[in-house]
Amino acid sequence: MLLRLAEMAIDPGSVWLDARGTQSVGHAERGIARYVTEHAVALLELAPEAIGWIGLSPDVPVPPIAEPLQRSGKAVGQSADRGPADRVPPIYHVMSPFEAELDLDEIWPPWSHASRLVVTLYDLIPLIMRDRYNADWRHMATAWIARLGLLGSAHQILTISQQTADDAMERLNIPEERITVIDSGVSDRFSSLVTAREQAEEILRSALPKVRPGFLLYVGGVDYRKNLEGALRGYAKLPRPIRDAHQLVIACNLAQHLRFSLRIFAQELGIESRNLRLTGFVSDRDLAALYRSCELFVFPSLYEGAGLPILEAMTCAAPVASSNTSAMPELLGDLEATFDPADPADIARCIREVLETPGRLDALRQRSRRRVALYTWERVARRTLEGYERALQIPFESTTARPLPFGR
Repeated sequence: MLLRLAEMAIDPGSVWLDARGTQSVGHAERGIARYVTEHAVALLELAPEAIGWIGLSPDVPVPPIAEPLQRSGKAVGQSADRGPADRVPPIYHVMSPFEAELDLDEIWPPWSHASRLVVTLYDLIPLIMRDRYNADWRHMATAWIARLGLLGSAHQILTISQQTADDAMERLNIPEERITVIDSGVSDRFSSLVTAREQAEEILRSALPKVRPGFLLYVGGVDYRKNLEGALRGYAKLPRPIRDAHQLVIACNLAQHLRFSLRIFAQELGIESRNLRLTGFVSDRDLAALYRSCELFVFPSLYEGAGLPILEAMTCAAPVASSNTSAMPELLGDLEATFDPADPADIARCIREVLETPGRLDALRQRSRRRVALYTWERVARRTLEGYERALQIPFESTTARPLPFGR
């Protein structure tokens, strides 16, 4: 359904979307890269007249998932000195402001400084967990923190959750009127790849034959905040008969040395080798099959701006057990089947209660179906357009060089 511009205070062709985040090699068409693509496609579907340009890097391949953007007729090459030829865009929307390979003058090029600046903010995790990220990222952490200055000049910050909005107001002193919560969206990409549990089980028997029915699923990464170590510690505290009945499957990209380290760590915790399966990076079809057929999806992250894997799992009607921190209860809508991610005993307690309580898994599957219906990309696009309108209403000069409290 198209949204007529007469309903909005946005002139045709007003918006430049900097969509280069979809070309991020590190994100591998998932995470932020997927969000940027789905967000841009939703805006094109809802209000194509409003979008004048879609900026893409001419030097980096466009991944298959982003080909609709390239075919839209609005894709243009973007760089620090390469912008619109005819006029200044009224709105310049940076859809992924922390791309490490781009300098600040490429993210916010001089030719866009006369535009209203709109920035999508996913989270402030490197600021919230600054000590950990300073140690892990070193000079990259400093560069990330410095990039936050962009937010001080933004006429509107679009956040993917209320949690991220609250963080921006508390930690950066961003006024509430300069923040629009657009939430997250999730498409039927995964659920349409594998539509039934029987189909999922057949795929896994062929693609991942060592995965046993009844498994618990972890999808994330090795980043500290994803808490893979906590997941293993929690699983180790389950009684052995439960582990034998419910293998732990870890689906994420793992270098060979990390695979070895994780197996040694699991053995030290007392986890049997047969009860731990490390899949490595899997295709979207295989990931959909894992979501569709898991007994329970376990998401033990220490902090999330939203938690896209939760939404992906819920589209496949997977029951979800999750951390009770940051934005995760926001996605779930309640605190059912949640735990303290810093406490392995509480992780084990939650998993055991869910598995051993009659009807609990079915209730969680119903919650997944109910909650995921709210998180549509159309809703994200509508809220984005509201954010554009709010940006246009803010006096242009009022955002210039606002200091941000980085030391907090």
